Amino acid sequence: MSQQKSLPIRFDPVSFAEHERKLVGSIATKTMSRLRENVRLPDETIEAKLEFSKGFYGYPLVSGQVKTWVTMRCERCLDDVKIELNPDINILVKPEEDIFPEKEGEKDADTPDFYEYDGKSLVLSDLVEEELLLILPLVPKHQDISLCNQDMVAWLAANEARDREPEAIVERAENPFAILKKS
Repeated sequence: MSQQKSLPIRFDPVSFAEHERKLVGSIATKTMSRLRENVRLPDETIEAKLEFSKGFYGYPLVSGQVKTWVTMRCERCLDDVKIELNPDINILVKPEEDIFPEKEGEKDADTPDFYEYDGKSLVLSDLVEEELLLILPLVPKHQDISLCNQDMVAWLAANEARDREPEAIVERAENPFAILKKS
């Protein structure tokens, strides 16, 4: 990753939105404990390009993009797989105590999600961490099976085929409806 300036840790999102601030830089991942629990190895920093403006009902709107790489365990071959996380961010930031007047069934694709904060200052790494966690793959795997550890793929395929054979024999022998056929 390129050498970029470090972004603020805490700031007032209302002030940033009023001044239409733009942030370009990096965010350290060392404080992102939930991200670190869900991946084997995150990059040390996350590149961020964020813009602040006023959104719905005057709440600060954070939009832009973040980019990083994480290493997870491939569910196909059990080796490490490096995955790019590059979410588009479009979030309204509101104090926790505020209740947003939302009408049922009226949320559309253009309405941003909410991120709640204490009403005083926003911790940027928490907001970014939340967005990264939301796009982590549920089943991480190499994009193509040819990139997997072929020895492990072959071993798993052989064991899976061997494990399935006895199930079919047992299922036929213990079919609970077999007694009904005799009647």
